[in-house]
Amino acid sequence: MFSLKTKRDHKLTAGLTLSSEGIALAIISHESALPTLFHAEFYPSTHAEQPSLLAKLKQQHRLDQYPCNLVLSPDEYQLLQVESPDVPSQEQGAAIRWRIKDLIDFHIDDAVIDLINLPGGQASGQRSVQVIACRKSIIQRYVDQLHAANFALNTIDIAELSARNLLRQQAEQKEAIALLNLWSEYARISLYLDNDLYLSRTSSIGLNTLAHIFEDDNIDDAGLMVVDSLALELQRTFDYYESHSRQTPIQQLYIQANHPFSAKLAELIQQRTGINTQEVNIDSLVKNDPNNAISLPSRCLSAIGGALRPEH
Repeated sequence: MFSLKTKRDHKLTAGLTLSSEGIALAIISHESALPTLFHAEFYPSTHAEQPSLLAKLKQQHRLDQYPCNLVLSPDEYQLLQVESPDVPSQEQGAAIRWRIKDLIDFHIDDAVIDLINLPGGQASGQRSVQVIACRKSIIQRYVDQLHAANFALNTIDIAELSARNLLRQQAEQKEAIALLNLWSEYARISLYLDNDLYLSRTSSIGLNTLAHIFEDDNIDDAGLMVVDSLALELQRTFDYYESHSRQTPIQQLYIQANHPFSAKLAELIQQRTGINTQEVNIDSLVKNDPNNAISLPSRCLSAIGGALRPEH
């Protein structure tokens, strides 16, 4: 969402995530109808090690020669849905900043914001907008870090839109779909309509909470209660969507885990919600370069989504 000017090469794009655990890098060619994945790897590293690692990756993969899209982790920004202010377009930015100043956990003067207009109509007749709010210091740190490594940084995007890119070719156009995006300490429940983000909510049930449930073949009652709670959060989100939109109900739920997890979860969620549930299938989105035997690390999914970002 946060765009930077850089020279463009439509054949190759890179996607990147940076975290305290390491760097994920994906490189994709767009020469054919089905993109080709040239590279996907997660590089464990500390913050102190990452500047030299970035310089090495730039050299190895010529990352100064084609656009790189960085994807933020959900804990690095806030995504808010607010009523769109009834003001002239040139005043909208200031009005939005005023509207969210008490909704974010840092001072509004320290915020970089961007807007996502909601698709479709609202049952209430009101127009709403999604607001992305991120600390200036986070954006500046990444810009400085990647410019120092001489990356051709093109955009800084959010996890929900990276995930949207992964789902783009899996869902039918005009279809409403849901995504359960699992991270270590939390999850994001996002709804998409015609490939546009409609809403996103945070759940406190993440991979760490779910991990012990699937250690044995038999899931105990306490584990099933956690799954029940997650399914209830999903169902409440779906109910909210149906009551506030004029669109068809959710037909499909995808699960994206940014670490390995058990496929049993999809089966259990489907049993409880009645909605067809499956893992994000990268094979339907990209093909592997035959010269590279790539085993897709789960921690590279957001980076792959960043590399799949369409031109706007």
